[in-house]
Amino acid sequence: MEIVLEQVRENGLLARALQEEILERHGAASDLIEDIRELVQSTTDTKAKFDRRGFAEPVDYAPLYSAFKRLLNEKKYQELLQLGPLLARGSQYHMETSASDLEPQYTISEAIGCVVQALVKADWPNPDKIVYAVRLVVEDDYCACEKAEEFLNRRWAKRDWKRAAEMLRELTSEHPEAKDARERLDRWIGIAERKGQ
Repeated sequence: MEIVLEQVRENGLLARALQEEILERHGAASDLIEDIRELVQSTTDTKAKFDRRGFAEPVDYAPLYSAFKRLLNEKKYQELLQLGPLLARGSQYHMETSASDLEPQYTISEAIGCVVQALVKADWPNPDKIVYAVRLVVEDDYCACEKAEEFLNRRWAKRDWKRAAEMLRELTSEHPEAKDARERLDRWIGIAERKGQ
């Protein structure tokens, strides 16, 4: 069994076909969600194959994008919102090491776009939506969450920005970030405070 799993990991096309078949077979929502969660985990955990120049072959995120698109089409907004941060955080290494300028950033960006569409349609208070989008942007070093940043550029009421700034301040004490992420978070807190005045 381990030999088969290793071959699946090494052969991207085979892995993609198997993952898509798994997604098609599981019609039950809870099974589907769990399968997609595992797909996020296995995709972001995929070991990069490096060439002699030190760059990695792009990891295939297309099955993940297909799964996110399916959740969006099935109006599984809460589930998508749970998976978004896992993808944003987990995909950073693959984007950093990829030999391609386009992949996997483009496909990850499209998947995050599905998450942002779910955020728009979610029945959440506006300050919660703002904080969620800020967290996606803060996790991202490679502009894959640009749609979340576009979401933040919408017109929001001052009271929403003010409350979001308070919530983000609370987050800074609960979740100390790495230096770069902390600087981005502090920048967004400043933006939220200014827009809340």
